[in-house]
Amino acid sequence: MNAESKKVTAQCSAERLYNFACDFRNFQRLLPPQVEDFQTDGVTCSFKVGGFIQLTLQYAERVPYKTVAVSPASDSGAPIPFRFLMNIGEIDDNSCDVVVSAEIEGGNPMMTMMLKPKLRPALDKIAEQIQYFSAGI
Repeated sequence: MNAESKKVTAQCSAERLYNFACDFRNFQRLLPPQVEDFQTDGVTCSFKVGGFIQLTLQYAERVPYKTVAVSPASDSGAPIPFRFLMNIGEIDDNSCDVVVSAEIEGGNPMMTMMLKPKLRPALDKIAEQIQYFSAGI
């Protein structure tokens, strides 16, 4: 299952947004309020979702000024395999387009069915947070 956020425009260069996204210390500002106990060591970040699912994420792919992808760390115990991606498209020196997407592979069909209606609004919220914070990046 794949899902995408709406496209938003960030008020900073693609390079600045990419550098922001490549530092897990910045992720907490982008995550929804259901995320608790956020911690990072710089290489990974971990947090609880909804008070019961503990996730540990690591960078899966980084293409300078275009894409940042994160996925569960190998020892995270994530209930389903997934990747979150931030796709960045440069508009000019002071703005860029951003789409946040999720790729969920296989997993429990019941869990996937429960996640599907909540995924797009969550991705939209993250995209909106990127747009909101982008002027200060």
